[in-house]
Amino acid sequence: MKHISIIIITDDDNLVLRDNLPALLSQDYDSQYEIVVVRNTRRGEMTDIIEPFMQRHKNLRSTFLPDKPQYITDEEVEILLGAKAAQHDNIIVIPPTFHTNDSKWLKRLADDIEITDGDNKQLLSDNRPLLLGDAHYHETLGFFKRRRHLKTVKKVLKKWCKQKGISAKTLFADKNTRHSLAIAFRKQDYMDDMTLRDIIQTHLITF
Repeated sequence: MKHISIIIITDDDNLVLRDNLPALLSQDYDSQYEIVVVRNTRRGEMTDIIEPFMQRHKNLRSTFLPDKPQYITDEEVEILLGAKAAQHDNIIVIPPTFHTNDSKWLKRLADDIEITDGDNKQLLSDNRPLLLGDAHYHETLGFFKRRRHLKTVKKVLKKWCKQKGISAKTLFADKNTRHSLAIAFRKQDYMDDMTLRDIIQTHLITF
């Protein structure tokens, strides 16, 4: 099992996170994992909700969206902040509305996306540096919006995958994990590869 950082991007409108954090913080996982919550503001109701959890759970941390240039979107800064704050190289981004009653959710997810390379096991590799699942922050999204979004993501992926010699099909989660994660990627790849950042940004678009 590899160490994992789970990033949740939220704001004061996503108070449902208060009900979802306990299950996420009590996962039966054999390795280290942490949760990094990226908030829109330094203060606010979400801060008051998170701080009591942080006092009880050392693997929960939080950061907030600072002032930024106008030409940069909130989403770009939020993902970058979460990635920089992550202590582990394997990153999973999930929406604040994600809920699970399964204490082994993280273990099952890690098993599903784990790659065996000789005697070594890793969550992601050079041949699959990211894994795309259901990235929409909203609980429901119409069929046509999903289809249009998928076409946009594939268009952004096409050139990058060709340059890397990677099959785009291998970057999409199968039906068993598609709805249990938004996106998984390696921190260093994200920090080093601007094109990969664009792909992640496109996939994590909100409607």
